[in-house]
Amino acid sequence: MALAYCAPPEEWNLSMLSFRSCHAVLLASLVFTSLTHASSFDCASASSKTEKAICADPYLSQLDVQLAERWRSTLANVPEPKALKTDQRQWLKARNACGALTACLRREYLMRLAELEHATQPFSWDATWQLIPPGTSTAATVTTHRRDATHITFDITAAEGANSGELDGVAKLKNGEAHYVSGECALSFTPLNGVLNLSQAGADADCSAGMGVYYGGTYVASEQPLTLDYDMLSLGLARTPEENQTLKALLKDDYQKLVQLSGNLQIGDPSSDVPDSQVVEMWMRGLGGTGILMSTADQHFWVILLTYDAHGQERMRYYTNAAQWKGRLPDVLQAWYQRINGNRAIALDHIP
Repeated sequence: MALAYCAPPEEWNLSMLSFRSCHAVLLASLVFTSLTHASSFDCASASSKTEKAICADPYLSQLDVQLAERWRSTLANVPEPKALKTDQRQWLKARNACGALTACLRREYLMRLAELEHATQPFSWDATWQLIPPGTSTAATVTTHRRDATHITFDITAAEGANSGELDGVAKLKNGEAHYVSGECALSFTPLNGVLNLSQAGADADCSAGMGVYYGGTYVASEQPLTLDYDMLSLGLARTPEENQTLKALLKDDYQKLVQLSGNLQIGDPSSDVPDSQVVEMWMRGLGGTGILMSTADQHFWVILLTYDAHGQERMRYYTNAAQWKGRLPDVLQAWYQRINGNRAIALDHIP
């Protein structure tokens, strides 16, 4: 089966723009309604693709209003409002680069809301920082301490799927930023009001990390890892809130499990058995294929996800709300199951 490949993180050049380009491939087929919903701006004068997409999506409209309220309260309480205004202009450029792709926009809003929530906290180099995750398979924790007037120590642990990375060292403070260089690995720690931006130069292995594990991103001061409200909508696996509710009803407890296993996404050719279908495969670093989802515009779904039983044995679960497919797999799902199964003899459970 021919697949449109979404590049792994090391091929994204650590830019969210490239991340959005990946989702542009996955979500180009989405169709947006012409309904108008409340937002922080006048939808009657919406002109850009992004503004029209926000006005057409009730969940995005709600996020836009929520962000506008949080922006006003944050701006009034940060020590450096000018820096926050500059950062907001950069964020708007990043948001607008999503165009009309709702999943991309939802992610941008969820991440920005988390950042602004923590921006009013007093900044200190003596803190534990958590990455604002761009997806469900990415996590990182940074601990920093001010050693003296010109140096900080840091300790980083990060993960991408089942792969991990660890790095510690001493960074030199200069003009309010901290910089670390060791061989081909270079890190820059930049405070922005109460949050910490970390940028990385060098490949994953250059910075003592497993394949696809990088440390760059925006971090907030927190002892506990952040869990954003990612769901099938923000992942692009559901195209509308109605589809999202249908998937929740179909998958029940496995809905959130599939969200967590989504990792990286690949889109493939439609099934010959189900015309006009959209097929998305899921895989995670270090784990391989974790699930496959096929859908049609009339809210029919076919899902297989990899899971484990009470004894730690691998099993696969098959769900569909198409009655004629309850006891059998369409061609694309059958091929995926056989490819992932290989010589592993993974049982496939047909869920009623």
